[in-house]
Amino acid sequence: MMPKMFAFDLDGTLLDANKRISPANIAALREMAAAGAVIALASGRIGFSVRRYVSDLGFDPALVLLNGAEVFTSASPDAQSIYTAPLASQHAKHLTDYAADKPIAVNFYHEDKIHTVKSDNNEEWIELYRKQIGVDRVFLDDFSTMNNVAPSKIIFIADQPYIDKLEKHFHSLWASDSVYVCRSWRHYLEFMNPKASKGIGLKTLGDALGIKMSETVAYGDEENDIPMLETAGMGVAMKNATEKVKKTAKRITELTNDEDWVAREWKNISENYYTVASL
Repeated sequence: MMPKMFAFDLDGTLLDANKRISPANIAALREMAAAGAVIALASGRIGFSVRRYVSDLGFDPALVLLNGAEVFTSASPDAQSIYTAPLASQHAKHLTDYAADKPIAVNFYHEDKIHTVKSDNNEEWIELYRKQIGVDRVFLDDFSTMNNVAPSKIIFIADQPYIDKLEKHFHSLWASDSVYVCRSWRHYLEFMNPKASKGIGLKTLGDALGIKMSETVAYGDEENDIPMLETAGMGVAMKNATEKVKKTAKRITELTNDEDWVAREWKNISENYYTVASL
């Protein structure tokens, strides 16, 4: 039996280096959807940043957003979330207070908006995020107005060696059952509710749609994709994935995200009638 659901990370996976989905890969995605498979876009991005790609697809995908903090069965702007798992407000305040006088850009995700504070210390990291993702943010004077707000997640953006140190610090500070701390790119460190991950999001989506995880295939390239690759029946790492992700995956793609790799995957599946178990 053909896979019933395909889940794709965006950055480094479905999107190429220019943040586009190639025409050949769009065509393959449309064929997957036409064959009856659910296509899920599973990203650390906020909703409006993911939905801007939907019009190019020509079908309505499911969405696992903010690393699983929000899940939707439809990409429609008025679709209702079937799952939410915000970060506790006390942890969010600790993070914004911690970063206030340090060379760290903070993204505070709440109600489909990204809030941040610009300073002389973090301007280059504010700009790096703009170039990388290209989305609008709400600039605040400080985070005091967010002291009692539970965000969907928080991201620290900083120099890679500094992020490496911060990752060790926060892993030692918080147990995995209080805050989920992970990397999504070499300059990004993410903080979420431990009940928010792409793996939990994918399982929640499957349950809502009556699809078993053994009937799913998931693709990713970074550490935040690992829970999804471990949860899916077939977790596939991109050729350009980090070594940690490749070691976790059951298979590695033959092509990178800058090539028409989805078209190759679909050709192999559709022509050879691969099942999830035999991929």
